[in-house]
Amino acid sequence: MVDSRWIWPSTDMNFWKIENAETTVKIQWSHNCFEDYKKLAFQFYECGYKTFEDVISSGHNNVKSDMWFLTGIFLIRQSLELSLKALLCRVYSRKRDVQDAFEECCHDLSMLFQKYNDTDIEKYLNNNEEEWLTKYFASLEEVDKKSDMFRFPFEDDFLLKYRDKFLDNVDVANNMLQAFSLIKKCIEKGNIEKDVEFNGDLQPEFFVFASHGIGNCYLWQRVSDEGFHVKVTGYSEVIDFIYNNQQISNEVKLYPLMFMFRNTIELCLKRIFYSKVDNGVPYRVFNSKRKSHYIKKDLWKNVKPVIQTYANDSGENLAVIDVVEKLLDEINTLDKNGDNFRYPTSYSLEYRIDDKYLDLSNVYRYLRAIINFLEGCDSMLDVIADYESEIKAEYEAEMRANMDWC
Repeated sequence: MVDSRWIWPSTDMNFWKIENAETTVKIQWSHNCFEDYKKLAFQFYECGYKTFEDVISSGHNNVKSDMWFLTGIFLIRQSLELSLKALLCRVYSRKRDVQDAFEECCHDLSMLFQKYNDTDIEKYLNNNEEEWLTKYFASLEEVDKKSDMFRFPFEDDFLLKYRDKFLDNVDVANNMLQAFSLIKKCIEKGNIEKDVEFNGDLQPEFFVFASHGIGNCYLWQRVSDEGFHVKVTGYSEVIDFIYNNQQISNEVKLYPLMFMFRNTIELCLKRIFYSKVDNGVPYRVFNSKRKSHYIKKDLWKNVKPVIQTYANDSGENLAVIDVVEKLLDEINTLDKNGDNFRYPTSYSLEYRIDDKYLDLSNVYRYLRAIINFLEGCDSMLDVIADYESEIKAEYEAEMRANMDWC
């Protein structure tokens, strides 16, 4: 097991460095879009399945039930999207038709499934299975239409509807797994494992609620940190779980890990946007950039001065900030929009990363170092914000006391 707590940015870090042949993976696509989307779908599914399995077997572990489970939901949801897009790559004969469908549907599972059915080229599901899946995707889209609800802090509308409710983790997981098994049946042209049968007793609902929180997911988020704690902890710990899981091959875990790392770095940068220190991110910048996905141009650019100001005031060594900036430069070049490790291709079906070698152990240390630094900055700013608040409160109390004597 890797103890990730002590990994820190250093000048000798190189994203592309190969140090360990056993953990080196070659990124190589077949350039058959159906096969490549299918391959990545199965990789995200395996990581999501293992996450669900560990969460549910852990029993009453609040961190896993409340935080890991949300990350698992995203991983399985992503596998569903990739699987449906794989099917469109197979049934559409023209590249332009695939491109148009991807651009029109984006992350919408209902639209993707409808596009597949509308071609009327394949029919591997019976009427009950197709009806169940159609209703299930409609239910899922009501909650997570943009595929961001389980990547970032919950929006106000979501909390207004679901705050303080408990998801039934077993039922939610079983429904997601059944949805995947039905799409997999289409991918495999009706050939399925003998022990995988459609369960008509499962209700086609994405969210299934429980009456208690024991072993279930409590939908909540702290007002004090705008919900970042839940998401950062969930993604960060699932990264370590997947990375250290010897049952998942390095090839299978590479892309899901890279995506989760990139998403966690974005979360950490955005959390600093919400820091309550006196000299934080300017309000105008906060409003215009807080939802950006550009980690260098919009996020790091605006949190760096905050970190520099308070690190300098605390007598910290500022050199590490420049080191982190160089590390982020590489990630920004590699995955500017945060989707290069989410899909094999762009919407135009161009392969972005291909015929490259990555040493997973080296990449893990590189990206974990960035996250550790940003989490350390957030903790430092929290302490300073509390101190500034106390000083301000004491000053205001003293001023009121002086006024009383006048």
